[in-house]
Order: sequence, then C-alpha cells, then structure tokens
Amino acid sequence: MTRPDAPTRSPWFPFRAKQGDAEIRLFCLPPAAGAASGYRSWTTRLAPRVEVVPVQLPGRESRFVEDPLTSAGELVARLVDAVGPETGARYAVFGHSMGALLAYDLACALAAAGRPPAHLVVSAHVPAHLMALKPRPTHVARMSDEELRDYLAGNGGLAGELLRDEEVLAILLPLLRADLSVCESYRWTPRPPLEVPITALGGEHDPNAPGALLRRWSELTSAGFRCRLLPGGHHYLYDDPAAAAGAVSETLLDPPEPSR
Repeated sequence: MTRPDAPTRSPWFPFRAKQGDAEIRLFCLPPAAGAASGYRSWTTRLAPRVEVVPVQLPGRESRFVEDPLTSAGELVARLVDAVGPETGARYAVFGHSMGALLAYDLACALAAAGRPPAHLVVSAHVPAHLMALKPRPTHVARMSDEELRDYLAGNGGLAGELLRDEEVLAILLPLLRADLSVCESYRWTPRPPLEVPITALGGEHDPNAPGALLRRWSELTSAGFRCRLLPGGHHYLYDDPAAAAGAVSETLLDPPEPSR
C-alpha cells in the first residue's frame, strides 16, 4: 500500500536521482529500440556537476505494456508535457540516433514556449533538415522481419549478439519497426535557427551519419556549434561508455562560442 505522502515516480524518468548541487540537468533520449537504461551509468559518470535524467519512451522496459508511438509529432508533444515542468533553472537535451531528431524538435518546442535549453547535443544522426540526404535507404520500417534482420546486420543497426537471439528479436523487432516509422515519417518544419548552442557527436566510422553531414547541424543554430567524432561506428556510445559520457560532460561544461 502506497503512503499518501509518498512521492510518485513519473514513468518518463525511471532512474532519476535529483542532485541539488548540479550545474545543469541533462535529459537523454534513446535511439530506435533503445531505452532509458542505456544512460543509467551516466547518472554516476557525470555526477555531481551534471544531473542526468534518462527518458523512458512508451513501449520499452518499464513501459513495455504501452504501445510504442509511430509519430514524431505525437512523441514530441508528449515529451513537452513530461519534460517541460522538470526543466529547472538550467538544462540540456541529448539524443542518440532517433533520439537526436526527437531532441531537436523537443528543444525547438520548449524554446518556442519560452523555456529554451542551455545546450542541445545530437548524436549519430543526419541533421533534421537534411533527412533526404541519409546515406541509407528509406522504407526500412516496411521490410519483412527477415529483410529487417539482414538490413540491421549489414549496417550495424543492432549489436551482433542481439541479432542472434530469437527471443530478444521477437521483442525488439516490433519496437524497432515502430521507431523506424517515427524516423521515416519525420518531416522537418522550416523554422529560424535555434538560439541554442548545438554540439554534434558521432562515430568516426558510422555509415549512417558521416562527419560531413553531422557538421551541417551547424545550419540549425545561431548560438554556436561544435562537432566531435569519437572512435567507433554507430554504436560508439555503447562501445566505450566512459569516453562518450566524458565527451558529453566536456561539451556541456564548456559550450561552443557563438559564431561571429
């Protein structure tokens, strides 16, 4: 039985541990088929200067009973409702792969509402306004399970051990298909550049988001830009979590200067 005065934990923030002395709060959005637990180690790696808030989207882990959403617009609208009241005095938004698209639209929506983030960090995704230049084919969400598995094996969309686990695949493929629908149905709305610094991170050998395209996130900000490539491919974030967390921490605590 829950005590009447017991705090309620939002399903959006299952691993949250508030840190009153943190300099900035960081909301982290997952990649396709990813979940909040992927950022759980960051809550200690980036403490105490950065308070990390992993975001749990519907349809995964603790929210497995919920249907995953297939529209970026609906996801962002719900994220605004969840994240908006929790932004605090100074906050930033991070997103990896699909999460980068959501992070950008979330930052735009919160800025339009008068609550802009102090920093936007996007990882392993082409800029939102250049989706047509993605080096990989579209319509992946419509592939059969076998075609989707072959596609993922060919471009590093999932780690090899996951592709060989039939039980895991039975859970992941429907979620991944829903998330790919989010990406493939995404349409950028022309808007002025964000008055928010943007840092783009990526893997040196990521075929999905090559450095030349990552650098064009600079076209979506008027407040400073930085691009940094780390060893690895599309999964660089998980291949070396300490290096990835360190890169995020450094850029949050030493943001890029506005262009002159």
